[in-house]
Amino acid sequence: MMDVAVKSEVRAVPLEEWVKDAQSGNRQAFEQLVKQTEGLARKTAYPILRPHQVDDAVQEAYLVVFQKIHHLRKPEAFQAWLCRIVLHVCYAMKKKTLPTAEVEDEGSAPDPTAQVDTQMALQKALEQVSEESRNVLILREFLQLDYEEISYALNLPMGTVRSRLHYGRKKLAKLLG
Repeated sequence: MMDVAVKSEVRAVPLEEWVKDAQSGNRQAFEQLVKQTEGLARKTAYPILRPHQVDDAVQEAYLVVFQKIHHLRKPEAFQAWLCRIVLHVCYAMKKKTLPTAEVEDEGSAPDPTAQVDTQMALQKALEQVSEESRNVLILREFLQLDYEEISYALNLPMGTVRSRLHYGRKKLAKLLG
């Protein structure tokens, strides 16, 4: 019965506390951070990369987080900070990816469905939106971050976030018809 109480206490710890503990070198706290935020990292990477690249990007992003977590001044901003790191890792990976990787992916896709077609169309449309607007769109529309979190994650003024979101949505709507 005591184990159950301990487990519920672990889950009740706010993310900011795990961040503070990880900043002071607690590896278990870092592992807990990864468990609690891995879904967010994957959702950030998925619209940018091919599905087979997402795992590598997330792993590399957490390596960067592990190395630089002591630089984070506001533990409550961890999620936005993580999103920014994932975005940087994803774009670095895209630059290194050979164009032939796309052909291999499309050829190996089993029996495409309407949902897969829609996701692919959205991904291709996102690739045609400027990187600045794309980042804001991903953080807002896919990850549901608020404007303040996006502003912090991308180190932009609030007005710039709103402007890029507006133009990004407009371009995306035009591309998707």
